[in-house]
Amino acid sequence: MRSVIWIAIAIAVAVAAAWRAQRRRDRQRQLMLLCMRASLEFSTFDPFPDTTWLPFRLFGRGTSRGTENVVWNGEDGDDARAFDYWLEERTGEDRIPAIRRFSCAIVALPFACRRLDVAPQGVPDVVRELVDGERLDLELESFNRRFDVRADDRRFAVAFLDQRMMRAMMTLPPGISILVNEDRMLLISSLLPAGEVLLLLEAARAVRRHVPQVVASLYPPRPMKGPHEDRWLQGRWSPDPIGDDV
Repeated sequence: MRSVIWIAIAIAVAVAAAWRAQRRRDRQRQLMLLCMRASLEFSTFDPFPDTTWLPFRLFGRGTSRGTENVVWNGEDGDDARAFDYWLEERTGEDRIPAIRRFSCAIVALPFACRRLDVAPQGVPDVVRELVDGERLDLELESFNRRFDVRADDRRFAVAFLDQRMMRAMMTLPPGISILVNEDRMLLISSLLPAGEVLLLLEAARAVRRHVPQVVASLYPPRPMKGPHEDRWLQGRWSPDPIGDDV
């Protein structure tokens, strides 16, 4: 009797896995067709090597993780892109790993940001950056009612979230969080239907257009490399920053 139960469980697991795989293939086909109609680039695999190095804690979570179904506009020369992201986590030593799936859109910012987390009220912690900072109340009360804002630098958060930016974020569909760190802004939600992925990409680009110009002067971009980083590759020894020339 016990063997019959285990066989039934194995069959149920196999059927569920096959059903999930078919849904993923159907979603990929829908995204591909939508991108063709919208003249966007699409790849089932991630062609961008920097995704694994994005400066957000989410991309280091889980026992395994991956990116797929990437959408971007190759003609504009824009670095914005949307993609599906999944991670596998164990909630206990003896439990079956849980796979979580998200829809993401990433855009570059022309300055160095502090860590900022703008999430709808009640969003699960797995989506959040879990910023080690205070919860902020801003001057737009309707924004405070909808979003929970946390930052490790209040001055940066207030400069970044001016009235214009907050109103732009208020137009986003429900369930989307905005994470900012270093020179990247990430929009993330639970896995979206194929048609809404393209809308998420455009939403990220639209929000970026509302970033206050003053932030660039308050938080200028970090230099790509230090003055003494390539001492040997220059073909000669550069001056030592703490002593005489070598």
